[in-house]
Amino acid sequence: KTIESKMGRIPNFPNSPRPIDIDILFYDNKIIKIKDLTIPHPRLADRAFVLVPLAEIAPELVHPELGKSITELASNIKGYSEVRKYNQEVL
Repeated sequence: KTIESKMGRIPNFPNSPRPIDIDILFYDNKIIKIKDLTIPHPRLADRAFVLVPLAEIAPELVHPELGKSITELASNIKGYSEVRKYNQEVL
């Protein structure tokens, strides 16, 4: 939250527009649940925009709670085919 604040993020309502959003997806193979922090990220298995790129860089990584690889989670996610790589030339 400190980095987000320094980059101009103002606490607002959930899913509001923001200049930056940093989520901790995993920390080793640990499961952490404390106030204001849950690792693995509680919604990562539901988000194609997280799973598809993560599968490119860590395909064999296994979700410690679900027991499935990132590749397996990504291949079964709704919206998989709609995730596109950012192309700087488009700008």
